[in-house]
Amino acid sequence: MPECLYPRSKRGRENRASQATTVTVIGAVVNLLLVAGKLVAGIAGSSQALVADAMHSFSDLATDVFLLFTVKVAGKEADAEHPYGHGRAETMGSMVMGGSLILVGLFIVYEVIVKVTGSRELAIPTWPALLGAAVSIVVKEALFRYTFIVGKKINNQSIIANAWEHRSDSLSAIAALTGIAGAMMGFPIMDPLAAIVVVFMIEKAGWDIFWEAIKDLMDTSLPREQMEEIINVISGTRGVARFHELRTRRLGEDIFVDVHIIVQPNISISEAHNTAETVRGNLQSKAGVADALVHIDAEEDAYYQVMDVNRDEVEKKAHDAAMGIAGVRDASEVIIHMLNGKVCVDFNVEMDGSLTIAQAQALADKIKQKLIVNGSADMVVIRNRLTAKALESDFYTGGASGEGA
Repeated sequence: MPECLYPRSKRGRENRASQATTVTVIGAVVNLLLVAGKLVAGIAGSSQALVADAMHSFSDLATDVFLLFTVKVAGKEADAEHPYGHGRAETMGSMVMGGSLILVGLFIVYEVIVKVTGSRELAIPTWPALLGAAVSIVVKEALFRYTFIVGKKINNQSIIANAWEHRSDSLSAIAALTGIAGAMMGFPIMDPLAAIVVVFMIEKAGWDIFWEAIKDLMDTSLPREQMEEIINVISGTRGVARFHELRTRRLGEDIFVDVHIIVQPNISISEAHNTAETVRGNLQSKAGVADALVHIDAEEDAYYQVMDVNRDEVEKKAHDAAMGIAGVRDASEVIIHMLNGKVCVDFNVEMDGSLTIAQAQALADKIKQKLIVNGSADMVVIRNRLTAKALESDFYTGGASGEGA
């Protein structure tokens, strides 16, 4: 018996949320210490660049606190009011983080301009500022690597965005260190210029995070690399002839896919459904998709024509056409195929057991002609079953009956 490939299971949201909370708390504690340390070192060492960098770390701290809230909300399971889950909370968190960075950068620009255009001479930074910048570089780079690894592991875009905030803080500390060193060597303008460089880094990081969140809120498709991976999974699934109308979107950490697959038009509904569920399972296990809505098509939508076919009437005409011929005992199991604007009636006819194969074929031709002439179908396929038919109940009794097909 074929194995069940993709049994239903609850996704490990609680574990992801726990890891996301842990890495965010650690980042918040480190940022709190850095804010205090860099402010003290920047003020004591007379460095505008390091004070600006401290404000960058403060924005990281503020977003860490907000991120803790969004992680908690995003980690909840889907419910009746949120059938797609709570992943938008993560996206909103990213948008707020990006926006806060942009605002902090603008504030730093204002402060630098006020001090540079003031009447007082520019202060020369001293060694506490230099030491504070150096320590910040090492600590924030280590925090970036740790946070980025966790974010990738749990596929959490907010955590990954937070990691890049740590990296931008590390880069801004490098700029601050360069400015401080230049000012200490006799070029005092280097310190405020370094502060401006820090601002550009902050603004770029903030805009990138903010824009990615906006795109997620607008249900923008996934990047090309992920799209190619999804395409390969779908096209590589056994039973899929072609596919079209592929749509993707992201809700926080979750990726959702809608796709129409084309299967052989003469297979059973249950086989087609199994193919669709296999596509869905493959996308979840191989492409990291949270869920997929797989629509089944028998042909390209461009060729399909919605047809007004009354099944009850077709069944009755098929039954009457067959039962009006001597030698036919019963007609049943009508399957109606509709492709390219044409109707094919496929059904089983039980004939007298004394008939030869040639006689049975002759009777089948008569039934076929009747249905085509009276306009019931464009094509007719007549079957003759040699075993008892399988009932739906046979599939749910723990095993097929002895008479089943």
